Formats: sequence, structure tokens, C-alpha cells
Amino acid sequence: MSPHKVEVLPSIAAMSEYGISRNGFLPATTPLRRLPHSYYEPWESIIEELPTLIETQEIRNRVDKLPVLSTCFLDAEAEWQRVYSILAFIAQGYIWSGPEPSDILPPAITVPLLQSAAHLEVHPIATYAAFNLWNWRPLEEGLDFTVPENLVALHTASGSDDESWFFIISNAMEARAGPMIKTMLAAIDAVDINDIQTVIESLKSFKRSMEDIGALIERMDERCGPQRFYHEIRPFLAGSMGMEAAGLPNGVFYDEGHGKGSWRKYRGGSNGQSSLLQFCDAVLSVNHARSNGFHAEMRQYMPGPHARFLEDVEAITNIRGYVDSHHDDENLLSAFNEAVAALSGFRDKHIALVTRYIIIPSRMGKPASAVKRRDIASLSTKMAHDQLPTRELIGTGGTKLIPFLRTSRDETSETAVVPKLHERQTQIQQHSLYMPAVIQSV
Repeated sequence: MSPHKVEVLPSIAAMSEYGISRNGFLPATTPLRRLPHSYYEPWESIIEELPTLIETQEIRNRVDKLPVLSTCFLDAEAEWQRVYSILAFIAQGYIWSGPEPSDILPPAITVPLLQSAAHLEVHPIATYAAFNLWNWRPLEEGLDFTVPENLVALHTASGSDDESWFFIISNAMEARAGPMIKTMLAAIDAVDINDIQTVIESLKSFKRSMEDIGALIERMDERCGPQRFYHEIRPFLAGSMGMEAAGLPNGVFYDEGHGKGSWRKYRGGSNGQSSLLQFCDAVLSVNHARSNGFHAEMRQYMPGPHARFLEDVEAITNIRGYVDSHHDDENLLSAFNEAVAALSGFRDKHIALVTRYIIIPSRMGKPASAVKRRDIASLSTKMAHDQLPTRELIGTGGTKLIPFLRTSRDETSETAVVPKLHERQTQIQQHSLYMPAVIQSV
């Protein structure tokens, strides 16, 4: 059992125990913009200059001069989150900024990255938590976090507004759907007391939340260009698993100094590591049996409390079973199936986004203005993009993109409850066909 684990059951009252706030899986307060202790100034100095250091390919020289700083001066959870986030950015810059990737991560980054990742119960690699959940701020105090124009990423690898917008769209989606977590926990409680009306209203609210975040994901094009994303942003989300063709046949060696260290392979940053959609799957009892365990694996890349929350919700979810046992209530059945359709519809919009931002750019030439470095975007697919069938394109999370996304979408749609009325109609039809034969025999 993890030393961090607290024995609680998912409920509205216990949400904070799982690190869930009014902003959903985003923290309750805005992430720190700077570590309070001056001891960590060497890290802050590098993260402040990161885009320039990457562009000039000076990042490795700067990092190689860093001392191995201790995490002993970290106190509040927000400090641990900031350390993990900025070290993940620096590590990605170090590995991927040169003409060839570095397969060794030096002790100055490895040691504190491993320590902060262990504290937060998440893998020591660029994750959705590092680049999204703990990497944002409002442009002004008091602004609505659900509006992407009100937010900006604290840090990016490219220094571009495109990259900031790419992160912030997801963060606004997290905040917009945040209240839905409480709503669906209330629905689970309502099932226990046979409060059908609350279950129906909760499912209708779920549908609206899916439509809201679907509208947000469709705004990606406003400030993030597909070509820029594919060639300049996506490479720095890459992991070390399945990256043999990109120059990491053994993954990355996490050098801890003094002869210690280990070769590690991790998946890259991916929206599949967001706890939000997995929560939606959990409360509706979506079965991802055909997704080869990817959804379950992604929980290892989530903050520990969030991953435990999902597991605990799965253990108590009762909504689909309740609907299945109340076929006679057309309003309940309709509300549930419309909620499922809304979640499936959101996944359709995600497939369309991937098509615009990965599939189509993969068929186009690299812009002349792009930074001259090894073409990670293409090599991560194990062969040149002009020779690669679309169905084989690999995401930063290590999956074959379109087949996986379609399977996840189809598994969602299959969660709908088929009305027993259809079964009864079939029986009646069969009976009516049989009756004339019986009469004739008499």
C-alpha cells in the first residue's frame, strides 16, 4: 500500500482527500509561479529561459553545470508540483533539443525529478499533470478558469502562444467539467435511495458538460496551428518508449550519480492521462476491454490520489445497473443513453482534432522555418511519414492513434442500455408468426 493512501470512499465530502477541487482535477488554487526558497533559483533561472535555451541548443550546457539540489526545502504540495512540472520541462528540453536526442538524463535533473515524482505518485516524465494540471495561471485575479482566454501556460518549450493555447484548452475543459464530478457522485448516492429524478437530472447535466467541453476542444484552431503543433510542440511531448527509430533504442538512462542509475522507458505526455474522461467512463461503466489495457496503464501517469479516485469510483458506480433494472422509466433510459451518446460524441470530436493536428500534417513536408533537429514527429512512428499508412501513426502516448481512438469511441457507444421493449416486440413478432401454424394444425 502506498504511504500516501488514505482509506476513504469517493463522495462529495471526500473529494479534497483525492486532490479534487471545485476546479475538478485542477488544483483549488493557482499553481505557484515561483518556488519561495531562493535555494532553487538555478532551476527557476533555466525554466525562465527554456524556450531560448532550446532554440539555441544551449540547454544541455546549462543543465550540465547545475548542482544536484536537494528537495529538503520543499514544503507545501504546490511546491512539489511546481518542482515536478519545471523539471519535467527541463528534462524534455535536455533530451530532445539537439540534432540527436540525449539518452542520458544527468543527476542534476534525475535525482530531484525522481524524488518529486515519488512524492506525487506519478512517473518521472513529461505527463499531463506536469504540462497541464500544474502549469497555468489566470491573466488576472478573479477571472473564470473555464474560459480559455482568461488563462495562460506558465511554461512552454517553444515559447509560443500556440503551445500555451494547446495546454490551456485542456485546462479550461477540466475546469468547465469540474462541477460534473460532484453531480455524478450525487447521482451514485441517489441510486442508493432510489431517487430516480436526481439520477435523471444528473445525467442531463453530464450531457451538457460533455457538450460544453466538446465546444472548447473545437476552439483549438483559433490560436494553435496544426503544422506548428506537429513539428514544434508535439516532439517535446515525446516519451522514451517505442522511440528506437528516433534514437533511443534503450530508452533514457536516469543517471543518479555515484555509479547509480537505470534505463527507463515511459510513454510521452498525452491527454489520455487526464483523469476527467476516465471519470466519465467510470460513472457510466464504459468497458474498454478492447483497448489493450491502455486506459488502466495511463493511471500510472496520473497523480496518485486521482488514480485512486478513479479506482474507487469504479468500485461503487451503480448508475448503468440501475438504468438497466428500470427499463420501464423512459425518461431515465433516455437520459442515460443521451449521456453515453454525448461522451461518444466528444470522442468523435477528439478524432477529428487528431486528424487535423497529426494525420494531415504527417503527410505534409516540414516547414522550412522549423528548427533543424531530428524529425521526432515522424521518427516516433518508426518510419518516414510519407511511407507510413495513416492507420499506423503513433501518438505521444505510444498508441496507434486512429484505431485506438475509434475503439475507445465504439466501446463508449456500446455502453448504451437497449430498451427491453425491443426484446418484447421481437417476442411478439415471433409469437404472431407461430400462431397461424398452430391454428392451422388444430
